[in-house]
Formats: sequence, structure tokens, C-alpha cells
Amino acid sequence: MAELLEDIRRRAEATPRLVAVRLGEEVVSYGALHESITSYEAVMDRHGMSQEAAFHAGLMHCVPALTQIEGVAERNRVTSEIVAWLGRGIDGGEGRHLRAVS
Repeated sequence: MAELLEDIRRRAEATPRLVAVRLGEEVVSYGALHESITSYEAVMDRHGMSQEAAFHAGLMHCVPALTQIEGVAERNRVTSEIVAWLGRGIDGGEGRHLRAVS
């Protein structure tokens, strides 16, 4: 998770308006995603929670359509696809294919 958060930070600094996540009609830039995660990190830290919790809270904040997905299993599947998409460049990203999350 630390590598993913670092990659998001780097991309937010270099190209803040580049699309990080698209879910249906919702589009989130790296800049907005990083800002949201950073703001939740402060809250999570105060309550002894992890960076991963801050990531998921920041993602839900930026992509409220995730909360409208019926069923926990389906919401987790879509969230996992988003995480895989965001992390596609980490560790070389070999064997991964570009795909859109809908």
C-alpha cells in the first residue's frame, strides 16, 4: 500500500489533472485523489488507523458511486479493480492489461 500511495503522490505532483480513476460518469484526477487521501491520513492517524484505511476513505470520498454498488462482494470487486488499475505501474506492471472500470 505504501508503494501505491507514493505512486499516487508522485503522479499528483507531476500531473495533478491526469485522470486516476473513472467509474461510470465520475472522473477523479490524481491531484484530487491525493488531496483526499492526505486529508484522511490525518484523521486516521489520530484514531490509530492505517494508511490503507485513509486510502479507502479518500477513494470513497472521491468516487461516491462506489457506495451505490449493490452488495459487498461486488463493491469489493470493483474497488479491487480500481486498486489494480492504480497500481498497474508498480513493480513493472508486467503481465497486466489496461482496462477501464465501469
